[in-house]
Amino acid sequence: MLATRRALLLAPLATPALAQAPFPDRPIRLVIGYPAGGGVDTVGRPIMQKLSERLGQPVVVENRGGANGNIAMEFMARVEPDGHTLFMGDAGNLGITHALYPNLPFDTQRDFVGVAQLTAGPSVLVVSSAVPARTMQEFVALLKARPDALHFGSAGIGSGPHLFYESWRRAAGVSMTHVPYRGTGPALQGLLAGDVQLMVGNYGVFRGAHEGGRVRVLAISSPERHPALPDIPTVRETGTDWALVGFNGVIAPARIPPARRQVLEDGFRAVMQQPEMVAQMISLGSVAAFTPGAALDAHMREQRAFWTRLVREANIQAE
Repeated sequence: MLATRRALLLAPLATPALAQAPFPDRPIRLVIGYPAGGGVDTVGRPIMQKLSERLGQPVVVENRGGANGNIAMEFMARVEPDGHTLFMGDAGNLGITHALYPNLPFDTQRDFVGVAQLTAGPSVLVVSSAVPARTMQEFVALLKARPDALHFGSAGIGSGPHLFYESWRRAAGVSMTHVPYRGTGPALQGLLAGDVQLMVGNYGVFRGAHEGGRVRVLAISSPERHPALPDIPTVRETGTDWALVGFNGVIAPARIPPARRQVLEDGFRAVMQQPEMVAQMISLGSVAAFTPGAALDAHMREQRAFWTRLVREANIQAE
């Protein structure tokens, strides 16, 4: 009886120690490894706004461009793994980077865990309106007639757009001069200025210029047409047997507490299933395609193997 009374007296003292602190209890920082205006940034910001509403805390987007996102990912490998700092990346960050940079101070499979895949994004092949070719067939014929005479602009050597282009170029049997920029935004300015004639990337990057008649979308990389771009043919429809779809996902430091990882995963699941978010992603040329963190981990491993083969076969060297 005495032991029972002692336990009852001590129970209130133990409760605060056992109670878990609410999460998140302060703003979440979302790091993106590219400058503002790129494909990840374009789709990421509206998603993070909805996540903020869902979690009841601000989600602050922080762009840390440079070295195809490696600077940002090295920073992420050192942050406190408490779930308040996350990284959103694309195939370039989450699948390609180790194919190009074998001696990085971080490893995506060792140092990070997936929180959620958010989108599946086909790329569009876009030319300046000054290019005389009005169809992909005409553009391929132009490139074959003038090898390396025209210029392709990318977010940098080894970036997702660069390797998407390289994969398409090899399938189409054409050759262009590659002009790497420090991000998609600067590359787009080069396209609009006529310094480069072709870019590859998420439609959201080019939407304003396309609607304004300053660029021409020749084809899309997905196996089927996109609902927001029903008049744009797939590359396969234009005569080249090639299709490739990218993705965007969120990762966290590997030592994030599992319960916090789950809170974030559940938050992203709820956001990406909202009808207005599904519609907005389609309007940006992407597709809402949520998968949980464990599935993203597996996808990252598969992507790493795929791009490593391509980089070796194409003998692409990082800057």
